[in-house]
Amino acid sequence: MEKKLIVGLTGGFGVGKSSVAQLFKNRGAEVIDADKIAHDAMKKGSPAFDRVVELFGEALHPGGKKMDREKLGRIVFADPKRRKGLEGILHPYVLEKIKEKLAATDRRVVLVEVPLLFEAGFETLCDKVLAVTCNAPVKLKRLKRKKFLEPEIRARERAQMPEALKKRKADFIIDNSKSIYQTQREVERFWCKFVALSKMR
Repeated sequence: MEKKLIVGLTGGFGVGKSSVAQLFKNRGAEVIDADKIAHDAMKKGSPAFDRVVELFGEALHPGGKKMDREKLGRIVFADPKRRKGLEGILHPYVLEKIKEKLAATDRRVVLVEVPLLFEAGFETLCDKVLAVTCNAPVKLKRLKRKKFLEPEIRARERAQMPEALKKRKADFIIDNSKSIYQTQREVERFWCKFVALSKMR
């Protein structure tokens, strides 16, 4: 059985992780999105749903079938204790789902996109870690374009490991501050490196 190269993809809030992940996917990588798994966990029918409702009933969508993610986000990013409560439910669920998806894929290069990769200890799943970075002015401009207010941005940044520390802990770094063409070139460079590493396993 051929081994996979598992690359953790992480970075701070608003740096463009998903855009970078999509570029790798376009080249043939399998991408496992931890945020998507977490979002699915907050819909009725998920094993985690009832526990989330128990702690955050005020954020339940009027239809009763899913959580209002925007409202839930405002609650947890304003209260570190409640955020830890949510993470205590979601992180084990997300970890198991990632493991299932890793076992099921036959791709040689797999990117696991996890914003809280180091914070949650998920780097232990990975052979290498790639951190996406972006300078503060560009990041702020992009997030404001998405209608995020500065207090929301600051609260989310405080909830994560400082970007400088993520860079030190990562094996590779992509600076996503510049043009899409420069990011594409960086992705191509790392894709060639990851394919070569996968063949050495």
